[in-house]
Amino acid sequence: MDSSKKVSRIVHFLLLSLLGLTQPALAADSSGKAAGTATPGFSTGAAGAEKVNVDTIKEKYWARGNESELGVVQNRLYSKEFKFELATFGGLVSSDPFLSVKSAGLSLGFHFSEYWAVHAFGWRSFVAPSSAQIAFQEWSGEPRVNTNEPRAFMGAEVTASPLYGKLSLVGKKIIYYDMHISAGAGMTRTESGSFLTPFFGIGQQVYMTQWMSLRLDYRPMWYRETIKEKINPQTYGTIKGQRINWTHAVTFGATFLVGFPK
Repeated sequence: MDSSKKVSRIVHFLLLSLLGLTQPALAADSSGKAAGTATPGFSTGAAGAEKVNVDTIKEKYWARGNESELGVVQNRLYSKEFKFELATFGGLVSSDPFLSVKSAGLSLGFHFSEYWAVHAFGWRSFVAPSSAQIAFQEWSGEPRVNTNEPRAFMGAEVTASPLYGKLSLVGKKIIYYDMHISAGAGMTRTESGSFLTPFFGIGQQVYMTQWMSLRLDYRPMWYRETIKEKINPQTYGTIKGQRINWTHAVTFGATFLVGFPK
C-alpha cells in the first residue's frame, strides 16, 4: 500500500470520527430540563429543533412603541429642558501674533428643550507681549509695535445640541456628553474702540453629575478694527488704518444646571 492510500484512509477515519461526535444527543442539563425543552422566546419544533419567537424577543429586549419601529435610543440620565445654565470659564484668544491674550469670564443660558438654548456671556482679556513681539523689539530696537489690544468681549449665541451619548472611562465609569454648535454676535472692546463681532462655534460638554458638566468651546470670530499709530512720536495716537481681525477663542470651564420644580 503506497503512502497516498494510507493518508486517504486516515483522513476518512478522522472525518467519520468527527461526524460521530457531532450527532445530537438528548441529555438533561444542569437545571434538570431535557434538551429540546422550549426556552423563553423559542418554541420546540419537530425532532427537538427550536424556532425563534421574534415577537417575544421584541417585547423582552426592545423598547415598545410603534409596531413598525424598534426603539433603541435610551433616555438621557440628565435633563436640560426648561433649566438655566450658569458657567465660569477661562481660555486663550488668538487675535494678533504680537499679543498673548488670555480670558476669564461668565455665562448665563436657558434651555428651551434638550436640543435648543440661548446663552449670554462675556469675558475680560488679559494681554501681554508675545514671544514674536519681544523678538521683533530686540531685533528692531523699537519699544512699541502697532497693535490694538483687546480689553473684553460680550455677546449672545443660539446653541443646538444635535448629538449626545455615553463614554466609558477606563472601563470603570460611564460618562455622558453633548456635542453642540452655536452662532451669535457680540461686541469686542479694544484700545481703539468697540467693534461688532459675529462668530460661530462648536463644543462639547461632559456631564460629571446630573447638574454639573465640563464644557469646551472653540469659536472663530472676526471684526473690523481701527489701528492707531504707536511707533512714530509725531503721529502718535492718530488712526493708521483699519483691518479685519480674525480671532480664534478657546474656552474651558464648568457649567451648572439650575431648574425649578414643574
